Amino acid sequence: MIKHKIFSKGDHIHALISTSQQPNVLIPVRCIVYDVKFDDINPQYQIKVIKFYDNIYFLKKNLFGGRFIRNFKGTETKINLSRSQYSKVEDLENKVFSGDNWQKYLIVVDSVFCTRTKAEQTELFNSLQTFMVQMKLREIFELTNRTVYTKGDFFFQTKGQYEKALMKFLGERYPKQRGWIDDLLYMPGNDEMDSTEFM
Repeated sequence: MIKHKIFSKGDHIHALISTSQQPNVLIPVRCIVYDVKFDDINPQYQIKVIKFYDNIYFLKKNLFGGRFIRNFKGTETKINLSRSQYSKVEDLENKVFSGDNWQKYLIVVDSVFCTRTKAEQTELFNSLQTFMVQMKLREIFELTNRTVYTKGDFFFQTKGQYEKALMKFLGERYPKQRGWIDDLLYMPGNDEMDSTEFM
């Protein structure tokens, strides 16, 4: 049974897109469903972007030069644009994604990254973004806690030291739930690591 929200051709929806090179950098857009590939597990939509919500600097850094899946066959399109020619987001929307060659810039997105409303999109984006920030905070600890890094500028000897620094850095944003730091910095035991398959 399909649990995803089902949209039809021509529907105005919101989506989170990402390039093949940076799948964790999510770009919120408003779009029109151009085509649909139904699947019980993972429906997909081919969308025409009509509005970006990020500023032009972010888009030039993370969208320009990026590759997107353009159709259900897996064909890729590179957003091969000159950054100097676009000073406003509206220029990008009007000249490229609604320009003469707009069909070249259709993008395929999985249904789990699509929502009906902007409010739903914002909730989904913030949830995913928070998760990715937490993974980066964990990665920082793992990078700065290594024994061979004891003379490094950012070395933390213990989890407690890192927690105090993180509390100072985040201030009122530091999560209140009990055990949050333990869950964030959890290190698997030997048995768990042995059962992990490394590719």
